[in-house]
Amino acid sequence: MNAEFKLFNISKRYGQREVLNIDNLEIGGGRIYCILGPNGAGKTTLFRIMSLLTLNDTGKIHVLGEEVTWQKNQVVRLRRKMAMVTQTSFMFEGSVYYNVAYGLRVRNTPAAEERKTVNESLELLGMMDFINQPARNLSGGERQKVAIARALAVKPRVLFLDEPTSNIDPASALDIERYIQYINKEMGTTIIMVTHNLFQARRLSEEIFFMWEGKIIEKGESEELFEHAQDKRTRSFIKGEIVF
Repeated sequence: MNAEFKLFNISKRYGQREVLNIDNLEIGGGRIYCILGPNGAGKTTLFRIMSLLTLNDTGKIHVLGEEVTWQKNQVVRLRRKMAMVTQTSFMFEGSVYYNVAYGLRVRNTPAAEERKTVNESLELLGMMDFINQPARNLSGGERQKVAIARALAVKPRVLFLDEPTSNIDPASALDIERYIQYINKEMGTTIIMVTHNLFQARRLSEEIFFMWEGKIIEKGESEELFEHAQDKRTRSFIKGEIVF
């Protein structure tokens, strides 16, 4: 299995506070990974460094087979192979079509290919009926589906999901979980997600990283970690004894 990400001695500080300290982390391709941990554990910071949105203070990071030098051209090129959906995905002013087509237009995609790709992405997410509607008028669940369609339209090698179902209704959340599994299994997209929903993490992920105070204190296959966590902090979190 080829590694999509390799991190060595990565740290990040904000002022005097160290928020991240990762000795060694390797993430392979084609799987669904979940990062768990209480608030303030460093999950978002790790996410942002891997997606090349935040510069690490120390250490080395390899992304999609390249050592990251943080040169602008390299960062732009690598970012275009990845996509992110957050818990409150921003919608541009304009139609659903315009929002999903945005990344394609930035990449100067020919018009015919753009329309075909947008239609396919919206069809996959069950949102074709909304194609001409103003994106900002959609419900929370509908907006998240459009956000995922927008991410898929650029055919990312890696899809980051940051609490993708935390602010939407249960029915839409289950729909999105099914789409996540389809995207991974049928399209071969590597998915890395952060969620506070332990049931969701167990349903979707194949491998879990548990973070505590900026460090990864335990990692392993999903079912094994949920059933036989070695660290008492992991066990307490899974049992709901730690408030997050």
